[in-house]
Amino acid sequence: MDGEPSEQETQLLQILREWSGNDDYCLSIEYGDGVWEIALSAAPGGKRSSARGSGRTFEEAWDSMAPSSA
Repeated sequence: MDGEPSEQETQLLQILREWSGNDDYCLSIEYGDGVWEIALSAAPGGKRSSARGSGRTFEEAWDSMAPSSA
């Protein structure tokens, strides 16, 4: 690891920077037993959408995020 953020980490930072105090978002990042689990849900304009992903690395979990029913 060279200390530079990965493309996936950069995407996460961009999302966090764009969120305002009025946005309805939920982000969960968990790591256990060698597996990363990421869940992201948002309700822009009152319509809720969500995505989940998992993987052996953060990057793999981020890239595997797919829409799910929340």
